[in-house]
Amino acid sequence: MNGILLRALTDSVARHPESLIGARAGRETWARTLDDGYDRSRRLARVLPGDRGRVAIIRRNSPAYVSDLLAVLAAGHVPMLMDPALGTAELARLFADCGVDAVLHDDTARLPALRSTVDCAGTALGLVDGGTGPVPQLHPDTELCRLTSGSTRTPGCIEFSGAAVTAAAAGWRTACGFGPEDRILCFAGLYNGLGFNAALIPGLLAGASMYLPAGLPSAGNLRRHLVEVDPTVLVAFPAAYDGLAASDPSTLSRHKVRLALSSAARLSTRTSSVLAAHGIRIGDYYGIAETGPLTFNPDPQPGGGQGRPLPGVSLLFDGDPPTLLARSRSMGTRYLNYPGMLEQRITESGHYRTSDQGMLTADGELRLGDRVDDTFSVGGKKFSADEIEELLSSHPDVTECAVTMVVREGRSFLGAAVVAPETLDIVAVRRFCLARAAAFKVPERLVVVQAIPRNGAGKVQRAVISKLLLAGLDQPSNG
Repeated sequence: MNGILLRALTDSVARHPESLIGARAGRETWARTLDDGYDRSRRLARVLPGDRGRVAIIRRNSPAYVSDLLAVLAAGHVPMLMDPALGTAELARLFADCGVDAVLHDDTARLPALRSTVDCAGTALGLVDGGTGPVPQLHPDTELCRLTSGSTRTPGCIEFSGAAVTAAAAGWRTACGFGPEDRILCFAGLYNGLGFNAALIPGLLAGASMYLPAGLPSAGNLRRHLVEVDPTVLVAFPAAYDGLAASDPSTLSRHKVRLALSSAARLSTRTSSVLAAHGIRIGDYYGIAETGPLTFNPDPQPGGGQGRPLPGVSLLFDGDPPTLLARSRSMGTRYLNYPGMLEQRITESGHYRTSDQGMLTADGELRLGDRVDDTFSVGGKKFSADEIEELLSSHPDVTECAVTMVVREGRSFLGAAVVAPETLDIVAVRRFCLARAAAFKVPERLVVVQAIPRNGAGKVQRAVISKLLLAGLDQPSNG
């Protein structure tokens, strides 16, 4: 561990000490945040002596999150950025499998039992009891760890070198033109790739001001921040933009947003078109946790692709249908808690084999197809989740849905969760679908939910949907 990331961040703060960080409730300078980080690092070093300790950061967005990150780096430890939405059992497994020593947090309700909790210069620091099993060794170059989203297993903890993190930020900063005059409003969690790679680190290195709301990105909350912050860059997940487009968009043209960024799930063409008509154009962006940002288009068109490769990115395609292979300067080293699994997906040329299908257009733009792992097979016939979800969504009473394959007693069947009135006639929905598609494409079971289960990044949790469908099998159903 050679401190590349900490040096890059502190050097940038020294060049731009008056840039701001905060939210609607209050703001402070980057210099103050750095000072807070060093105060916290001294306390952390006393409580957790030595170096290369593994410190999880599980917090909502705030300036304190950033000072926590700086504190862990300055103390010579390795920050592990984790989703606050993870459950207690998931965190307990991660703590044990990754050898977590301590956790900086602001919500004890979700945490596993801790040995003790102490004040760390304003942040609660929980000390974790060591597990009984062997602790995996960190790679010598590892300076930070982030998680994959995870669905059917616990998330993979990806190790990153400082060089990889700063390379991702440098490429993104160049592509987006971030500078000291920018005001970045980030609703994406800083643990997530969108918040971390597309906002926090490139924003810090550019000397931009950063605004980090802790509340939900409702249309009303977004509008209040647009008025009070007047951001030049807006970073949020698709659901936030959907809400903004569904509300009255006529006032959006008053703001100075030069760039809006989104990721994790596909943005609807309608949302893109409505917001573009009022001056907010949402950038085409593609990246994955293991490689960092890969493509970007600063001049997006609604319904277009995912942009062109960033500097230092190589994209190849293999197989039929073609699976995307990606290589970047910002690639993770390995999964700490799943030894060998990431390495197995690296080709001889150093490309990571993704789960996405796609192609490059004649002008070099990436267009994604289906995800490899969202392609289903029934009776040897294959089809995509998107196809079935589009079919279900065409029913007038279904506002949103997600499909998955469910396995019970050795038998697989197609099921779906639908957002619809509780009085929905499921038999009628299946008849509606049977009239429009082959029988093998119509879900056998449907469950009505108030909202589609998603993780903190907005991705559908298909494993949760499977559990809901299985739980309903032994209950009376009108389907």
